[in-house]
Amino acid sequence: MYRVFKFKGLPVITSWVAEELVRVADGGGGVTEVTLDLGLSKSEVLVKGGSVVIGGYEVSIDEVKGVVGDDAVYVVTDSGLVPLKFYDEGLRRYYKLRALGPNVAPTLEINGIHMHRIEGTDPWSDSLSKVRSLGRLRGGRVLDVCTGLGYTASLAIKYGASEVVTIEVDDNVLKIAEYNPWSKGLEEAKIILGDATEVIHSLSNSSFTHVIHDPPRFEVAGELYSLEFYRELLRVLRPRGKLFHYVGRPRWRRGVGIVKGVKERLVRAGFVVVKWVEEAQGFLAIKPS
Repeated sequence: MYRVFKFKGLPVITSWVAEELVRVADGGGGVTEVTLDLGLSKSEVLVKGGSVVIGGYEVSIDEVKGVVGDDAVYVVTDSGLVPLKFYDEGLRRYYKLRALGPNVAPTLEINGIHMHRIEGTDPWSDSLSKVRSLGRLRGGRVLDVCTGLGYTASLAIKYGASEVVTIEVDDNVLKIAEYNPWSKGLEEAKIILGDATEVIHSLSNSSFTHVIHDPPRFEVAGELYSLEFYRELLRVLRPRGKLFHYVGRPRWRRGVGIVKGVKERLVRAGFVVVKWVEEAQGFLAIKPS
């Protein structure tokens, strides 16, 4: 039932790392310290004789130069540098793990749409605000709808949830996450691969203390904003259980109507407390006793 998730553990580099390696190469070579896991730690790298030894793999400096200026994350392999970006012809989707800074958790882009808030915040902080909106998680059982790169699921585990079950419809997303150092915490979660609107029916009544619902925007996945789906989220929550539902701030003219409609449907579904959490840009809702 559960999709096995295994972090690959390969070194990754970004344009910022590549720039430093090229600088050292242009200066005659030597040892420099860079991050090979997107800012989570530092490692020494040897630049010598037109090549770089990165995490035990030797890569030509010319190949490293090709990363400079590219905002994709690159995996270091025994066959060279592989960008974490590709097009799936069957799904007609273009995926890219996009680097946002030298020491910042990356975001995922699908057809140019990024899956996290990145203006005035970063993906990890964005996810943390959603998890914190639920309050104390210690000992709780959490349902995370729309896994993505797994940041909310990982943080729920970090902040004390005894179990996290997370649902993701697109296996390509999980395949990318397996190379992302910031997604390693997903190894501790239980991942269900499938459509959340179908999977939710297989989950037991009152089986979760908390739900994190972090869907794509309304025009992409309107079914995840429906009254029927909200009723299912209420059903799987225990009495007094909490839901955080990310909505964001839609920029187009219908945006106000979308936010208002979400609140109205949550109330119609049966939630007794529905309040806006500005920091996380979503609604906190509570199931009645």
